[in-house]
Amino acid sequence: MAKLAGVRKVVTGLLTERVVSHPRQPGMPRTQFAPTGVGHYFNQTANIIERLRELLADLYGDFQQIAVEPTLQVYVSGQTQYVYGREQIEQLGRDIDQVFEIRSNSELSQPAAAQPAAEPKRVFISHGRANDWREVQAYIEKDIGLATLELAQEPSAGQTIIEKLERNASSCDSAVIVMTGDDMDDAGKARVRENVMHEIGFFQAKYGRSRVCVLHEEGVTIPTNLSGVVYVPFPSGNVGAAFGVLIRELKASYKVC
Repeated sequence: MAKLAGVRKVVTGLLTERVVSHPRQPGMPRTQFAPTGVGHYFNQTANIIERLRELLADLYGDFQQIAVEPTLQVYVSGQTQYVYGREQIEQLGRDIDQVFEIRSNSELSQPAAAQPAAEPKRVFISHGRANDWREVQAYIEKDIGLATLELAQEPSAGQTIIEKLERNASSCDSAVIVMTGDDMDDAGKARVRENVMHEIGFFQAKYGRSRVCVLHEEGVTIPTNLSGVVYVPFPSGNVGAAFGVLIRELKASYKVC
């Protein structure tokens, strides 16, 4: 699943790429992707899903086949070539999301023997550029009495970002995501950073929906494909307004008074 999460992050990055034809123009979303650049991600995903069909047939036995060959026909120098279109990249992302959704909705994906003997009782804090997370971290540690982990505060030790995320996430058993409007979409509306979007799905698959809590800045678009996650709104600049619900959710998860 870790490799699949890495592919999903790459897909998110591909869909945010823009083709700039003039330095003073914002550019248009990329619509064509060369097979040499992205084809191996399709093959890797197809191989992982085939393995899941074998190992977890009850969950993934009827999962749809991944179309690994490019389907968009283009003409270059009078010759016909096939590349990956934007729709095919988007479909790959949806297929990966479905794999994570199936896993998070079923206890069959985690054999009982693989479960840790004791809960680490540590909360992973994910966030964008805004500093609201610092207040959240202090509240969880001092007022609720739970240990936390924030990725930038941990040593990298030569790891890539995704490797560092996966390794440190294994030392936690729940996540609190502070979702703020750090970027703007094409319509000028506030939206969450792409890495935060990726991490919401990653933690949902790793810990289960009941152990993921999203503190959501009002006015920021909420993803529609992540059902079951607890969303707690707060006014811009006042993340403390969400602490009443946050303490209730964390105490319920960890059964603390």
